[in-house]
Amino acid sequence: MKMIIIGAGGQARIVYEILQHSKNMDVVAFIDNVTRGSEEKIMGIPVIGDHSLLPGLIKEGIKAYIIAIGDNKIRARYFGSLQKKGLEPINAIHPTAHISDNAKIGKGVVISTGAIITTNAIIGDDVIINTGAIIEHEDIIEKHVHIGPGTAIAGRVTVKKGAFVGIGCVVKEYVTIGENAVVGAGSVVLDDIPKNAVAVGSPAKVIKIKNKPVKNG
Repeated sequence: MKMIIIGAGGQARIVYEILQHSKNMDVVAFIDNVTRGSEEKIMGIPVIGDHSLLPGLIKEGIKAYIIAIGDNKIRARYFGSLQKKGLEPINAIHPTAHISDNAKIGKGVVISTGAIITTNAIIGDDVIINTGAIIEHEDIIEKHVHIGPGTAIAGRVTVKKGAFVGIGCVVKEYVTIGENAVVGAGSVVLDDIPKNAVAVGSPAKVIKIKNKPVKNG
């Protein structure tokens, strides 16, 4: 199937490397609103320009896409708009990832090298599960979430829509991380994190909600 990758940064390189393991996917181009020159290529594949080129690519037989951008808000915006254009979101799952037969995986999902997704976990649409991350039994990872490399999420955790959990975090069982929350790198999450919060540390403490600092005491 002929397809395109949306994005041309570091995440795009990871996704392309994963897709090289699939004989069914033919990546013909990268699309990015920030291009660095007409001759730019990533691993031999051209970065041809911005989203204005999509109608022409669809006419030429492009049928599928995957978004390779770390920013959750940008991915969420593109995810729906590209489907409306008639393109199909595909998954990029590295062959070294272990995924339980009982897990449910959405569309447009990236699961990187060595990631583990165990029994009855649910991974929503447009989610990134980065290198070596562990998603334990019955976890619910809602759509447009980004789980950082080496993060370990214990059983029956819910990560709400649009949340970001940074590299090397540890999340205790039964915890809920709220919609659009950010958990800083290396944090240990022992309690629920509210919607729109920024939490850091071990144990993780909320330091901001939206753009307002949390008052001490």
